[in-house]
Amino acid sequence: MATTRREFVKRIGLGAATGLALGHTLSGQRAQAQTLAHIASGNFDNGIMQLNQNESARGPGPKTLEAIRKHTSKRVGRGYAPDHVNELRAAIASKYDLAENNVLLGTGSTPILEGSVHAFCSAEKALVTAVPTYSTSEQTARKMGVSVHAVPLDADLTVDLPALAKLAPSAGLVYVCNPNNPSGTVHGPEVIDNFVRGVMRASPDTIIHLDEAYIDYTDPGAMETALPLVKEFKNVFITRSFSKAHGLAGMRIGYALGHADTLTKISSSWGMGDVNMLGALAALTALNDNEHIEWERQENFAIKTFVIKAFKEMGYEVPYSHTNHLFVNLGMPASKFRDACLAHNILVGRDFPPLEKTHCRISLGSREEMEQAVAVFRQVLA
Repeated sequence: MATTRREFVKRIGLGAATGLALGHTLSGQRAQAQTLAHIASGNFDNGIMQLNQNESARGPGPKTLEAIRKHTSKRVGRGYAPDHVNELRAAIASKYDLAENNVLLGTGSTPILEGSVHAFCSAEKALVTAVPTYSTSEQTARKMGVSVHAVPLDADLTVDLPALAKLAPSAGLVYVCNPNNPSGTVHGPEVIDNFVRGVMRASPDTIIHLDEAYIDYTDPGAMETALPLVKEFKNVFITRSFSKAHGLAGMRIGYALGHADTLTKISSSWGMGDVNMLGALAALTALNDNEHIEWERQENFAIKTFVIKAFKEMGYEVPYSHTNHLFVNLGMPASKFRDACLAHNILVGRDFPPLEKTHCRISLGSREEMEQAVAVFRQVLA
């Protein structure tokens, strides 16, 4: 039987101290309806619960789904010059008070990450990145034969920005994922500002890429977008994705915000793919659906709190996460835990060297999924 929001919040002990007032600001009926729709739609791939890709368990908001349904017509048969793509670019530019040539669209953020390495790294210009972090940039550099300076996370599993800054003068590109994947940790605006200004003083030709894919899941006040730095410095750009809180992973839409020259170099060095008609329309609708994004953040917060509490009750360390996943110190190889969970039809995250012997990333699914998953976690960790 589905669990209502009120029952779920009561069960995990979330009260007024959270400051979210879940029962008052959001509809319990809506949460239950979306969860039931999630189960009915078959989100268990081949019977396996997918807790490994950091996708939204709830999918797009109701307005976005309605827009997709409304525009699914014979018109999709004439999509070589797809509708809504230019409109989406213009809407993103308007939202962030930028010119349209300050916006680069991609089929997900992956080609933008790949393109940035191709554009700014070479045999003479290394990539500087944290480890573990989102690995597309590092993987691309290694395929190219580019030197990679991989800096371990600090003791709190946050990105070691001072260490990255020291290596910037030899780099073509510095990649910072904030909040970080897989650790879920975040740097606030003052720290990011100091880091960027320090790198720009010491190495003004280095490009800084700030990946804000998970920004919509952060707790209020934990971070701010680095957009003001993008507007100030030509060599700083940020990326965002519609694949996370917006629930459009299957539509494959990401974007970069930066100086026109910087974005042109990225797009000229690597294919960005072709954003399709329905994807553009869905992203255009989701872009300004602030009500749904806040609902998604609060829903994720409640589920995150429940799962963190469960692991702490079992005696395991969990860095506080500002994303839709957790990076749990299990004190055992991730592969061992992964195999044990898979025997119960639950798939958790891949290895993240150099912490694959101790930590495992677990994506946060729906309420019902995580209740089932936590029961399995308790069993396999007993």
